[in-house]
Amino acid sequence: MSFFWLYGIPSFIFFILVILFFAGFSIGGYLLTRKKVERWLGAPPAQNEVISYYIAATGVVYGITLGLIAVSVWDNYVHTTIKVEEEAATLSVLYRDVNSYTEPYRTKLMGELKSYTHYLLEDAWPQQERGITPIAGVDYMNNFQELLYKYEPASDGQKLIHSSSLHSYENYMLLRRQRIQRVGKGVASMIWWVVFFGALVNLMLSWLFVVRNKSLHVLMNALLGALIGALIFLIIVLDYPFQGWFRVSSEPFQTTYNQLMK
Repeated sequence: MSFFWLYGIPSFIFFILVILFFAGFSIGGYLLTRKKVERWLGAPPAQNEVISYYIAATGVVYGITLGLIAVSVWDNYVHTTIKVEEEAATLSVLYRDVNSYTEPYRTKLMGELKSYTHYLLEDAWPQQERGITPIAGVDYMNNFQELLYKYEPASDGQKLIHSSSLHSYENYMLLRRQRIQRVGKGVASMIWWVVFFGALVNLMLSWLFVVRNKSLHVLMNALLGALIGALIFLIIVLDYPFQGWFRVSSEPFQTTYNQLMK
């Protein structure tokens, strides 16, 4: 279940809309069912004691489930951020390694990495932010790999540098592949169905309470709906690390480019 189209809305406005939607749905459901529930269950306090047991049980189960999902998407967001920083650092190490090569390989290898990093910043990253998996970077890395593997070190010092370059290159390719694989991955559709179904069940149970003070009941339903909406908003915001309002930034690569490659 993709929420890419929602990311075009300003974050604060979308947050307010989500809160208002769930709070309004909760209040609206209560107002529509209030009279039928009172006729069915009787005058206050009716069956409130029995209903409270059920809503407590479902609330705990749903709250834990929603909390675990929120923690999971947050952990994925943080992990992706760390991996991007590690990828940029590995690229820096690789660039410094090939800077010690003899000509003409030194200039060619550094030029390939510079071209690749420029492509990553100007083309690949904007594609990721639109949910598109970038593919043109493969050609840049293939050209770099071909040059790197052709290089034949002539001294022990050059062999050590070449060995370090190969190791850095392999690490970078692994990190790059992990980043690309995360571009279109988010919470599974089936989990979203469970999230919305659980919200509906908890709100419907809250409508079954028979309370003398109608204003208090409206307020409690509004707060319950707003809380559920806030947690769902958090999951949507962090669902896709490279898209949305709080997406993972390309700043580590920009820093590498500005400090080493310009």
